[in-house]
Amino acid sequence: MTPQTTNKENIKNFSAPKAILAALRDFKECSRERLLTHSYIQKLCAHKNKATIRSSMFRLLKDGHVRKDFNDILVLTDKGKEESLFSYIDAESFLYKLETQKWDGGWRIIFFDIPEDKRRYRDYLRKVLKKIGFREFQKSIWAYPFPVPSFLKELILNKNIKGHVKFITASDVYNDSDLRKIFKLR
Repeated sequence: MTPQTTNKENIKNFSAPKAILAALRDFKECSRERLLTHSYIQKLCAHKNKATIRSSMFRLLKDGHVRKDFNDILVLTDKGKEESLFSYIDAESFLYKLETQKWDGGWRIIFFDIPEDKRRYRDYLRKVLKKIGFREFQKSIWAYPFPVPSFLKELILNKNIKGHVKFITASDVYNDSDLRKIFKLR
């Protein structure tokens, strides 16, 4: 699937627990009723019935990702906060649409050397870069001609990988004809 295609056919595969974790990350804390009004739940779980969403909430409570406050307010636990970043980025990248953008002549370049013990983050970063529309120019060097969404910046600034990732915005890349060809620019 290319970034230009909509994700409607894949939204059915988006899990209710991920949507709940992403919504709780955004709200910080909320009631069950308010949680159901969040755009992640509304858009990514519209095809699911309320019973599925309720059972997903129960599972997240049981698994220790979410806890209930004394007023039945849902709050992420430390375990839930860690997973909520991935859920948030997954939700945002599902909803992210590559709009027809005019190239500003700049390049966004990401390169990384994430160690093996953080493979989960390395693999996840690659997956997100592909979803957005980045192209691997060389091994672990990715290029993109348009401004990047904020959720990508949040991922590369994550404490687990920020020391292993570099993000560059360059306005002048000598001999960029190969990059222009990849992105079908000018």
